[in-house]
Amino acid sequence: MTRAEIISLVRRHISDEQATGFTEEGNLEEPGGVVELLNFLDRAVDTYSKRRAEAGDIKLLKRMSAENMRKLPDDFIKFAGNVPLEVVIDHVEFYGHPAVKVIPVKYFARLPYVTAYEDDEELPYEHDQAITIAALAAIYALNKHEFNVSQDLMLLGMGESDAGAGG
Repeated sequence: MTRAEIISLVRRHISDEQATGFTEEGNLEEPGGVVELLNFLDRAVDTYSKRRAEAGDIKLLKRMSAENMRKLPDDFIKFAGNVPLEVVIDHVEFYGHPAVKVIPVKYFARLPYVTAYEDDEELPYEHDQAITIAALAAIYALNKHEFNVSQDLMLLGMGESDAGAGG
């Protein structure tokens, strides 16, 4: 699925195929337009990735070589398993005084943001991931005034009581 296709899918979910609610170029009433939909998609990627990481989804696992005081990757969510490391703001610190200078570790990574791709580029999501991300972005778009979306999230399987569910 390309970036343009996932935007189109979100528009279908929110009944905005004519781009009247979220205009292509923006206007005085809707200055964000597509940019706002992209922001909702990126927010959905964050939420989806964190939920799947909490569920232990191995599709989100990556490897890295951890060094003391090394900055974490931008896509870092959390370490997989127990590691003798502590996350301090945006870097790692070893516990104690390790004899080893580099530790190979696994971590759960956030899926790439939709905004990192051009309209005609394929997104690196599996089909079920793209569908769930689009549905979640649609919920955010329909509730853009930050109303309580917990009931919508429960229907999508991304609610608080079932943190491990959802695609």
